[in-house]
Amino acid sequence: MSITTYGAESIDSGYMGRIAPIPRPFQILLGLSDFLVIVSCYWIASICYDWFMDVPIAEADLAGGVGMIVGAVFVVVGYFQSVYVSHHLLKTTWQLRKVALNWMVSLALLALLAFLLKSTANLSRGTIVLFAGIGIVSLSGYRALWRIGLASAIARGLFLNRKVVLLSLKPLDFTSNRFKDLRKNGFDVVGHYVLGSEPDSATWDRDIQDIVGRARASNVDEYLLAIDWNELNVLQKLSQRLRMVPQPIRLLPDFTVADLVARPFFPVSGTMAIEIQRPPLNLFERAQKRFLDVGLASIALFMLAPLMATVAILIRLDSPGNVIFRQSRRGFNGKPFDICKFRSMYVAENGNTITQATRQDARVTPIGRILRRTSIDELPQLWNVLRGEMSLVGPRPHALAHDNYYDKVIEKYVFRHHMKPGLTGWAQVNGFRGETPTIDLMEKRVEYDVWYVSNWSIWLDIRIILRTAVALMYQEAY
Repeated sequence: MSITTYGAESIDSGYMGRIAPIPRPFQILLGLSDFLVIVSCYWIASICYDWFMDVPIAEADLAGGVGMIVGAVFVVVGYFQSVYVSHHLLKTTWQLRKVALNWMVSLALLALLAFLLKSTANLSRGTIVLFAGIGIVSLSGYRALWRIGLASAIARGLFLNRKVVLLSLKPLDFTSNRFKDLRKNGFDVVGHYVLGSEPDSATWDRDIQDIVGRARASNVDEYLLAIDWNELNVLQKLSQRLRMVPQPIRLLPDFTVADLVARPFFPVSGTMAIEIQRPPLNLFERAQKRFLDVGLASIALFMLAPLMATVAILIRLDSPGNVIFRQSRRGFNGKPFDICKFRSMYVAENGNTITQATRQDARVTPIGRILRRTSIDELPQLWNVLRGEMSLVGPRPHALAHDNYYDKVIEKYVFRHHMKPGLTGWAQVNGFRGETPTIDLMEKRVEYDVWYVSNWSIWLDIRIILRTAVALMYQEAY
């Protein structure tokens, strides 16, 4: 059995779901910086409010007592929620959610404390309101700076503090996602050893002892095993032989295992079950999504009413036919409904055979080209959202003829109906918008839709809505 060793300089890759542990003093510094940011925000809010109201600056406000209380609560709550733990520091979206939640908790505790101490009369309501706004904006912006600063520091190797040995049973493809950016994430791979897949070989023990000896000479911090799911028997025997080492031994899962361990676990009859397919949204999740839909759709319809009235007039002047085009689609659980769009074609297809629009399609009216290019033709679907037939975010609904066809040729296509269809979706903001002339393109769109259904959160919806505004500027539909 041969051993192949690669120098650390040749390994700039590896798959890990977290960064290497950042030194605790640095994590303490991050918590302290949060505290100072909050205290500074209170001072700024106090000074700005007193200046705006043209009143003398209160000494109590300058003392920063309120800011210190809120800052301390915020840091302590963040500590118990693992905000400053290494593998959470680069998760910007996760951090922003925690900032919003912890900020509300901190302000609520401030209000409760002021009530219990009967000191609410000593607090400036205007200062507190301004403090709440400045604080959430500052802490959110600070998290973005965290992401930039930490990513840059890790890329330069400032946190390269975990020496590891990488073991596998065969040569590895270090260009794959499974082995990408190990070194950039703080892991210094001092050697990669290929053992082969014959654990009963007479040379296995000697080879492993040699590896352990080299690892001890390099003072490694842990061992990483790149062994596939179908080699569990070899993994068990290798684990037994590595019991002599005191360092942690971690398995880098292959794609199959990585997908499974990323899913939620639930206790079932004394054991654990993995959620392969999540159920439809529960009552609370549906309430969140509906609240967002009704709120934003109502505001959008009110603000866009002049534009929509102008478009209706232009369509009427441009070509004969109805202003609003209705077509049958399938919604949640396959329930049919009529989708509303501004008419952009001379034809109004709604049968068993529907041809997708193509570039320079002769069926598209002159004004329709502008409407489709800017997606203004989709605005009447806000009414579908208010009626509860659609959501602002979800898998885009297709014509019934296309549903019937793709149901038969794409395995997971029907899974899209586990959620209400949307005005925009995860596939659309990732570039899959408009015509899908090949099965491969539709499969890719479905893949994004299925991921969205399986990973839904209200924060993901908000993120998609914000990205849609940007995507419309450079993505083209016809």
